[in-house]
Amino acid sequence: MAHDVREPLPLPDASADAVFAHMLLCMALSTQEIHTLVREVRCVLRPGGTFVYTVRHTADAHYGAGMAHGDDIYEHGGFAVHFFPRHLVDSLAEGWTLNEVHAFEEGELPRRLWRVTQTRS
Repeated sequence: MAHDVREPLPLPDASADAVFAHMLLCMALSTQEIHTLVREVRCVLRPGGTFVYTVRHTADAHYGAGMAHGDDIYEHGGFAVHFFPRHLVDSLAEGWTLNEVHAFEEGELPRRLWRVTQTRS
């Protein structure tokens, strides 16, 4: 099933124990669209449910490189990425329990990412 994440998630409220999103939130979504998506995730999670996501952050080698689109979005090699400053991670965790922000590297650049784990309160 294909779904545009800028639209409400097609799942009943409180129907999921966990949601995992690898680099989805760092697509060319505005900060407002990211906040809306995280609110949607919160709705579909049961109380105590876990949301784990990974995002490229502002220490990444491509941050600030290429064509700037504003809102910490940069296009490099035809692909636009929303890079996350730490304050964005913290603001997305408001109303949640922020369990962990784990830094890791991936690929040849290497890409610098955070794996964020937060639990619905």
